Formats: sequence, structure tokens, C-alpha cells
Amino acid sequence: MNKRAKQRLIVVTAIVLIAVGVLIYATSQGSAGGAYQKTVAQVAADKTLVGEQVQVSGPVLAGSWKAGQRPFVFKITDQGKSDGAQLEVIWKGAVPSAFGDGTVAIVKGIVGDDGALAATSLVTQCPSKYASATDALTVGDMVNKGENFLDKPVKVTGYVGADSVKAVGDAERFKLTSEIGGGDSLSITYSGALPDGMKDLTKVVLSGQLGSDGVFTATEVSLDQAAK
Repeated sequence: MNKRAKQRLIVVTAIVLIAVGVLIYATSQGSAGGAYQKTVAQVAADKTLVGEQVQVSGPVLAGSWKAGQRPFVFKITDQGKSDGAQLEVIWKGAVPSAFGDGTVAIVKGIVGDDGALAATSLVTQCPSKYASATDALTVGDMVNKGENFLDKPVKVTGYVGADSVKAVGDAERFKLTSEIGGGDSLSITYSGALPDGMKDLTKVVLSGQLGSDGVFTATEVSLDQAAK
């Protein structure tokens, strides 16, 4: 091998080593679109992250947010560690319709001096939940015989009303109808996470109670198991 070939080999080898080093560094930092990918516990413990852009994900803590608040403030924790470190998130954009207690929120933003995250992006991620509708009451039962079920825990099934799903905190989260696109309808309130895959005209199964005002307060919303 002549001298020029050796020099070319050295240069190419150096470039490869530099590229590998950069790749390893980026991977170790967990970079996601220019943000350090961190856990809630890491953000809470590492003060050097103040002023840095990070991406964090975790379930929304029940009772940590107030409907209609602007900017919208809530807290998340690491998955499976509801009694662990918490991260306050400040969000000035529109709240996703799937947001609710237990929703996995994926947030990216700048860590402030107070440890709170000023989010520049918010994405919600909810698991699909299924339940059987075989022993559930119908929307018609709720509308026409509601006095028999007032303030009693029941299951009811029906279809999500077209264009009825609203953001968490609205007086009515969505409508439940007895038929696809029509029939009897029931107003539903719910502060939890809507299951992934729920959309207009989807058949769902709800657990909850019917109030004297005719509004059904759901404690759980699931997709109909028959559609799985």
C-alpha cells in the first residue's frame, strides 16, 4: 500500500470513528427531536436540566388539573409509580379530547427554575380497554326508565354520538346514542382517559351512575368486546 492510500485509509477510519462516537453520544442522551428524553424522576433530581429541552412521558395524576384553566396545568409521574416523583406541566395549547386522569401524556418543553415543564408539545396515549355488553342496559332503558336506576352503579351500552366528543372538563364529555347516528341519546360526563380507538359511532360500554338531572356520570369507558 502506497503512502497516499495509507493516508486515505487513515482519514476514512477517523471519519468512521467520529460518526460512531456521535451516534453513541446521541443514543446515550436519548435525544428526541433536539430534546433529552428523560423520566420524571430524572427531571426532578437533575438540576442541570433547568433551561434544557426535555421529552418526558407518564400518566396524568388524578386531581392534579382543573378543567378550563388557562394555561392548563397538570402533573405526571413515571409509569407504575404514582407515589414517586411528580412533574408539573404547563400547557398553553388546546387540550386533546383523550386527555384525562390516567392518560399517558407525552410532553416536550423547557424545564423552568421551579422544576415545572413549560410544554411546547403535548400528545396523549391511551390504552384500548374492552368490556362485554351482554349484561349492560341500553340507552333507551336510561332515558325511558331512568327513575329505576338513579344513583345506582350500572353498566350501559350504546354508540358514541357523531361530533359529540369534547375535551375533558366540558359539562358533557360526549353523547351516547341507542342507534348508530341517532335514536335516544344520553349525556355523559367523564374525567378519565378515553380508550384508544374510540371515535364517532363506536360502540362502547360504560360503568357509572345516572343522576336526577338525566346525566350519566361514567367511572369507566370501554370499547365493546364484540368489536375486538
